[in-house]
Amino acid sequence: MTVFGILGEAIQSLGKNKVRTSLATLGIVIGIASVITMVAMGEGTRRRVQRDIAALGDDWLLIFSWGVQRQGIQTAAGTSPTMTTDDAKAILRQCPLVRAATPSNRMTFQVSSKYANYQTSVIGVFSSFFDIRRWRAAHGRLFDEDDEASLAKVCCIGQTTARELFGSVNPVGETIRVNRAPFTVIGLLAAKGRSSDGRDYDDLILFPFRVFQTKIAGQERSATMLVAARSGVPMTVVHERVRELLRERHRLGPDEADDFRIVDFAENAQIQEETTESFSQLLLVIASVSLIVGGVGIMNIMLVSVTERTREIGLRMAIGADGRHVLSQFLVEAVLLCCAGGLAGVLLGVGTAEALQRYKEWEVAVTPWSLAVAVTFSLVVGLFFGFYPAWRASRLDPIEALRFE
Repeated sequence: MTVFGILGEAIQSLGKNKVRTSLATLGIVIGIASVITMVAMGEGTRRRVQRDIAALGDDWLLIFSWGVQRQGIQTAAGTSPTMTTDDAKAILRQCPLVRAATPSNRMTFQVSSKYANYQTSVIGVFSSFFDIRRWRAAHGRLFDEDDEASLAKVCCIGQTTARELFGSVNPVGETIRVNRAPFTVIGLLAAKGRSSDGRDYDDLILFPFRVFQTKIAGQERSATMLVAARSGVPMTVVHERVRELLRERHRLGPDEADDFRIVDFAENAQIQEETTESFSQLLLVIASVSLIVGGVGIMNIMLVSVTERTREIGLRMAIGADGRHVLSQFLVEAVLLCCAGGLAGVLLGVGTAEALQRYKEWEVAVTPWSLAVAVTFSLVVGLFFGFYPAWRASRLDPIEALRFE
């Protein structure tokens, strides 16, 4: 019998009992749909984490002042006066492993334009901040060292703040007022999006550090620095070298604790990646269990089918069919069940993922490889769970099969 003949007989046999065929396929449909939906959720989470890492960067350190205990007196965290602008310059000058360093002073102010006013974060930094954080201008330009040296009253504005202050008007060239001082917007920053915890990276305004301290911050000093490593330099090495330099500059003795804290974003990025990968694998395992359960259902249905068609199998063998033909027929039936369930499961899984994204606003990503894996897995399930019933049918004795009631 030809391949097409076996395929036709398999379709005909499955069509004789549509309810049983549908129920057998349902397990595969649910299993495949679960796999696609879970993988889409995991992929969406992974991409969001990657965007967070790209927005933050993974090759820089955040250094901030920290309370220390001296002579029995504990100073409050974040109020130590030991972190200075000179520290950032010294790190850049004395540590060849560092490519950029900047102090950072963040405050919250009501900012006004001729169109509106809005409360947002205003931050004073060196121009090297843009290199450290990998921030670019969507329109206009970023301020540079010349702007810093000349105390130019300029700034770069984030997308969210620009929308609140200027609506649909291009903010480049417009004037804003902060603490009654006018500043010219010279750059609109490229969108960075939100972090996984909801922080809006586009809701801010950046100013050259010196003019920020003079016109906005006043007596409030910066207690935070950002330090970026050169390409290829391990962050652990940079971390230790910067720590040694700061302890030396702050004249800390061997038995004294650091009066600063260093946050290594490379470690955070790695932890996020590992956590997301574990989460995705967990989702895939859970979905695969439902697919295996569906495969067991296929095997049960095929075993019932073999029992019901025992006399038919005996008759086929009596008129010349051998065990190989019977094995092929039942195996093709099992594969057809799984393929039909797989295709329906793909449609259901993609539809579910789209519904989650549209109505629940979950970030999902259906990838071509996940669809290919799901369909391939359904074929494997059909072959694996269909083989035993098919083999059992092929091993029946024709005479005993014809006697079966």
